[in-house]
Amino acid sequence: MKPPGTYLRGNVLPTVVVVSVVMLTALLGLVMLWEQESLLFARSRRLRQARADVESAYTLWRRHPDDASLTAPEGFRLYDSLPQSQVFVATEPWGLYEAVRIHTADSLLYACRLYGTEPDASNTLFYADNRTAVTLAGQTFLQGTLRLPQNGVVYGRVGSDFYRGSQLLRTAILRSESRLPEPDAEGLRRVAALFIPPGQSSDALPDSLFRSFRRDSAAVFRLGNAEVGDCALRGRIVLYADCLRIDSTCRMEHLLVVARKITVGSGARIAAQLFARDTLVVEPRAVLEYPSGIYAQQYAEVGDRAEVNGYAVVRDTVRRKKVTANYRQSRTARLRGLVWVDGVAQVQGIVAGRTVVRQSVYFSPQGYYKDMFYDVTLLENPVTAQPLWLAAARRKEAACVD
Repeated sequence: MKPPGTYLRGNVLPTVVVVSVVMLTALLGLVMLWEQESLLFARSRRLRQARADVESAYTLWRRHPDDASLTAPEGFRLYDSLPQSQVFVATEPWGLYEAVRIHTADSLLYACRLYGTEPDASNTLFYADNRTAVTLAGQTFLQGTLRLPQNGVVYGRVGSDFYRGSQLLRTAILRSESRLPEPDAEGLRRVAALFIPPGQSSDALPDSLFRSFRRDSAAVFRLGNAEVGDCALRGRIVLYADCLRIDSTCRMEHLLVVARKITVGSGARIAAQLFARDTLVVEPRAVLEYPSGIYAQQYAEVGDRAEVNGYAVVRDTVRRKKVTANYRQSRTARLRGLVWVDGVAQVQGIVAGRTVVRQSVYFSPQGYYKDMFYDVTLLENPVTAQPLWLAAARRKEAACVD
């Protein structure tokens, strides 16, 4: 017989059961929370490693763009002891830049960037040697190393406007050659391929479209004679037309535009590479954001207070008896990057980068002045990536794209 007080009361047992269940639930919650934190930590650690692998792959490709092992279909292992360091690199031309896509083996991280070339620090001006002297007039400022004809420079005037800049240092002047630096053969093939429209395309341009660079193909539209406005277009899109005008109400980002004649309307602000078989006009106050560019086979013009951030290339292979301009840049315009004109150029305003011209002429109401730079500022620019037009060993990142 048990002494009194040793029995559990009937209302105590449910309390014990409830407390036990609560404790087990709390313990299970702690275990689940710990496992979740462990998974989050492992994922964040893997994500950091994936980002580091992608950056390493971009660095390797930038320094060795011609290494076929980096772009092999089976991928490239960055570290032999780490199977997860396998990355896949794919490159393709995008205008005069190059789109480089990289993703990890587990597809955790996918990145695409546009690349150009590192700026050429050897000179800011190349003027083909045509056995004449280059004349400077007005408020002209030339910075960096200058490759000029054998007869050097002359300080002159346009009308009554004499040269008002500082005298150039002899050490800054080098001898140029009679021919312009030859375009890279791959760059010429890229431009030639752009002027051949693809077989499949659409005629109806939507009001809004985003085409990721991760896609295997671009969205292609053929517009004929058209004015593009009240739309937002971004990504891997190519527009073909005969005569195309881009209105200030249009928003473009990283597009390619190919036409016989292209006009960027006054006040427009876009990011695109424009390729014209004939004429290309950037009207006053229009802005082509970096990385953009203009290419024309006969004539290109950058109007008052307009900006082009990227490049301006004019390649007129026809030798004409009459002196006519192939490229005009207003004295209030700005261009950052490369100006390359195989023809007659009237360069004014500001060029921050590199200028390569066959002949510079200033056209005035009274006539024209041959071999003349008037009211032009040429500045060094080690920041802006230049297009894949002239041969260069190293690549430089221009932009990250979706």
